Amino acid sequence: MAAPAALPDAEWSECLLPAGPVPREMAREVRRAVGALPGWVPRLAPSPWIVRAFRDTIQRPAAYLPRTFFDLGAVVVSQDNSCRYCYGAQRAVMKVLGYRDEYLDRLVRDFHVVDLPPGERAGLDYLRRLSRADPRPGRAESEAVVQAGLDRRAVTEIAAVAAFCTFNNRVATLLALPPDPIESLVRGPLFRFIRPLMARRMRPRARPPEPPPQPNDGPLAALVTALGDSPAASVVRRMIEGAWNSPVLPRRTRALLLAVVARALGCAYSEGEARRLLAAEGLEGSHVDEILTHLGSAQLDRREARLVPFARETVRYQPAAIQRRVRETCDAMSREETLETIGTVALANALCRMSVVLDAPRAAG
Repeated sequence: MAAPAALPDAEWSECLLPAGPVPREMAREVRRAVGALPGWVPRLAPSPWIVRAFRDTIQRPAAYLPRTFFDLGAVVVSQDNSCRYCYGAQRAVMKVLGYRDEYLDRLVRDFHVVDLPPGERAGLDYLRRLSRADPRPGRAESEAVVQAGLDRRAVTEIAAVAAFCTFNNRVATLLALPPDPIESLVRGPLFRFIRPLMARRMRPRARPPEPPPQPNDGPLAALVTALGDSPAASVVRRMIEGAWNSPVLPRRTRALLLAVVARALGCAYSEGEARRLLAAEGLEGSHVDEILTHLGSAQLDRREARLVPFARETVRYQPAAIQRRVRETCDAMSREETLETIGTVALANALCRMSVVLDAPRAAG
């Protein structure tokens, strides 16, 4: 996906789902975490685990990365992924934090020319390579970031940042979320007066390391373990458990979507996990082979037959084209099923990109 020159003008369809009521406790939790009720909450509310994932990831769950890296990385990756919603919202957040438009323009055109330490520049390059996954970077690329000056544990967290951006970008793009109100706010006449107060609420705060999540015996446990004591580990565990335990889509369907994305991205670990989960659901290995080779099989039910080829298209796409495909694929589905489908393929893309941490040398504690 080539980085667009003028992302706000990129083709973007009407939002797939209308805004709806937000449970009181959900609204309270989001406000407590981020200080406001963002525009995505009323549209994602029917899938609580997706709301929690957005809430957790925008709180910058990283202990070893420089405080500014999460925001810089989010704007670079969102622009590179052509996510109109995330790019606009994140750029507005950066303006609240005091970044000037000229700096942000230079950052998204070429972050190598902005004033950053060598380790952070190398980290942004690695982050973008992870997001593109064309191909997925390997141990040599992660080691180059360490040699440029970042702690090995910070490099592990970059993989988590790539996963979080991948998840949020895909949910926002596939649903065609409309621009967030914060974009209008930062262009308004009162912004210069209220910006200092907003900045105090939104400025990145140091996050200490956390004990690894326990229990960690569900799907993709080794991937969560590889994140060590980063706060990202608990976020990833909650995302996986939220998706896996949601009753809206069958577990077999979710595992099939993970397998398809894993095969497309060459992620042997995630494909192996998906095969293990599918075996537990009664699907034989030869049938999985057929599905992954042909993106179809008589073993698939009617809904799976539509979702399997669609999952493959979510690995790399152009926004307008994938938004049309979402409408075609989810035309007969309920609002809840549509959200869960989009959340599941977004999570599969995120996890398969993050799994590079399994190949990297382990950092000393």
